[in-house]
Amino acid sequence: MTTETDQTDKVFSALADKSRRKVVEMLHKKDSTILELSEAFTMSFQALSKHIKILESAGIIAKKKEGKFVICSLDHEALKNSLKWISYHSNFWNESFNKLDKLIKKEKDGK
Repeated sequence: MTTETDQTDKVFSALADKSRRKVVEMLHKKDSTILELSEAFTMSFQALSKHIKILESAGIIAKKKEGKFVICSLDHEALKNSLKWISYHSNFWNESFNKLDKLIKKEKDGK
């Protein structure tokens, strides 16, 4: 059983590589075959296929076979938990910095 934390870890790990992030950006624009995706990279087709498998394992992309082609598409649902984690921590730090700014301003005004 994969927990929400395990899934979030897989997503962040998969997105740690810039080539995989580029694949995600490309699939955000439109669904594509691995061959179409490979045209944007200098790496071999086999190397890109490994990156695709990592993204698929993390649940970020889904593949479906249409005739002799495999179509890759972005699975936005898999990214939701990661975005929720980022949002929570972003809000925490923004609130902390706002409190610090107010404290600094209060100290300056008091002197």
